[in-house]
Amino acid sequence: MSEQQFKEARKMEETYHRNFYKEHDLYEEGTWMAGPMPIVMETLDRLRAFKDHLTVLDLGAGAGRNTIAIADKLRGTNSRVVAVDLLEEAIDSLHEHAKKYQVDHFITAEQADIEHYEIEPKRYDYIAACSCLEHVSSEEALHQVLDRMQAGTKIGGIHLITMSTGVEEVKLSNLEPIKPLIELNLPTQYAEDLLTHRYQDDWDILFTERVTQAIPEEKYDEPTEFRCQLLRFAARKRK
Repeated sequence: MSEQQFKEARKMEETYHRNFYKEHDLYEEGTWMAGPMPIVMETLDRLRAFKDHLTVLDLGAGAGRNTIAIADKLRGTNSRVVAVDLLEEAIDSLHEHAKKYQVDHFITAEQADIEHYEIEPKRYDYIAACSCLEHVSSEEALHQVLDRMQAGTKIGGIHLITMSTGVEEVKLSNLEPIKPLIELNLPTQYAEDLLTHRYQDDWDILFTERVTQAIPEEKYDEPTEFRCQLLRFAARKRK
């Protein structure tokens, strides 16, 4: 993808999410924010089975779909949750929802581009990167983010990655394909092989799954459907 194409895709994604956060509330029924991703909470429970106090990093947190639910699950423990998102509007919304659900005292929300976000070494028990790694500028940038994620994880810590792969978009009116505007559109098998290779040393892979998704969107001049194979991947740091 050229620099100009990346800027166009990033602008389109920012506009879509700004409008979505403006028009819909967190946990609103019938939207993709209707609840936390079950896989996020299930993976969190793997850690809670043997550790009460966790330090969590939620990359690409948006308005707090997963962040708030994670914090609520850790209520009453000496845990910390750090949420990072590119959009100021998302961070403002996350702050509001953290107060609404009375978990603001142990959530830190930071506005930053995850491609350049510095992660403190050996700080986190759980890092969730949900539907955000496909928005970095290149495969090289993806490797750099994974480097920082891995360095920032404690022994025994878990990474959960969900990533849209093999993305296609069609017009809902006639199912005519359009060129998808997404920053890093990796083929599904290639992305799975990449993650498996990156986590083959010093990590135990917990699961790799694929989920077919088709999501109606209002992102262009007319309604479209976003189609992909959502890759779900988790690994635990062994040493």
